[in-house]
Amino acid sequence: MNNARAARHREFYYQHLMAMLPQGVRWFWPDAPFYTGYEHPILFDWDQYFEGIILVYAGYPCDYIKNGVKLFLRLQEKDGFIPRFAIATVGERRRARDMVKPFLTQSVLLAYHQEKSLAWLKEEDLYERLAKYLDCWYHRFDVRGGGLSVWMDAGHTGMDNQHERAGGRGRPENVCEGVDLNAYLVREARAMSILAQLLGKEQDRRRFEEWAEQRARTIREACWDEAEGLFYDYHAVEKRPIRVKHVGAFATLWAGVATPRQAQRLVKEHLLNEKEFQRPWPIPALAASELGYVEGFLPTDSTGCCSWRAHTWMPTNYYTFQGLRRYGFSAEALQLAEKSFDLFLFAPFSEYYATESGIGTGRKPFRGWTALALFMENEHDLGVDPTELLSENGAGQVVRRHYVEEYR
Repeated sequence: MNNARAARHREFYYQHLMAMLPQGVRWFWPDAPFYTGYEHPILFDWDQYFEGIILVYAGYPCDYIKNGVKLFLRLQEKDGFIPRFAIATVGERRRARDMVKPFLTQSVLLAYHQEKSLAWLKEEDLYERLAKYLDCWYHRFDVRGGGLSVWMDAGHTGMDNQHERAGGRGRPENVCEGVDLNAYLVREARAMSILAQLLGKEQDRRRFEEWAEQRARTIREACWDEAEGLFYDYHAVEKRPIRVKHVGAFATLWAGVATPRQAQRLVKEHLLNEKEFQRPWPIPALAASELGYVEGFLPTDSTGCCSWRAHTWMPTNYYTFQGLRRYGFSAEALQLAEKSFDLFLFAPFSEYYATESGIGTGRKPFRGWTALALFMENEHDLGVDPTELLSENGAGQVVRRHYVEEYR
């Protein structure tokens, strides 16, 4: 697609997105309103972070991001545990049994980069609650004591039906030291370190930075397979790699965990390998070489969930795109951005896509993270990354100015 035509499509769907966003505002009374990509009033963990980027680019105030963080922190239990989603129902609030994914502090930084204020964290000891939740992740969920945390089951990963790696549906639970999870935890601890620095808490700053560095080293030691040039999950009980190739391995690029040599092998031997992840519409949730690489569900899968098999999802495309840029794979990042946008155009605002055919599936229209595909090429061209963990990050203002001023 030529640049002029792509720009027209992007403008059209940006305007479409702007019309859809108000429909995603939900309210858990008596809490403040928040944003969700779902048609019912549910707030998920990593969805909130990636949808927050979309809200920033759309010119929305950061209230919905902050309100979502507050809602999760208000659900916190004594040991720091926070459920990974909340659903509003008549007369009650249902809670998940799984722990919220480690994206809350990253969401706080995303809001800070736009507003330059952390005054709201003084309410209800929110900073202390963030520290407690991260401590829970780093210690309660390190069941082996080896310095890596576990997913509770496949549903907990967000990649709902990857039971062969993360358990559930008759497979052992609380044993998968997910390489994706622990990469997220590296980012979350670094975000917490930056937050502590901004608040003048030097001791906390050093502590959380040490947590991040130690976790990154442990991922490289326990999860890297030198023979295959790939990061695998690690089995906490059997003390061995869980040899399932999945898209979460590329979270190590996004988190800066991989060494330059490891990054080179990850990209050249796996991401660009047509027998694994370089499929017609990349990046599939599972490598094409996996037995579970099917469009749809296996008989042993959970029912009533989304499928993360021969399917392409925008949030994992997005963080892999940012990881490629981090390690200097500019051409490969641009190619992924272009393919993601083309896939979006194939079935706009679908929840996810069939990797082989490009057919949109899941919720339609989906007001959530799929819209990230609209912004990836612009981020590449403008040289910005809203997920970069810095005390100052002007990516939101740069891209918002580009879209809001040109398309409104």
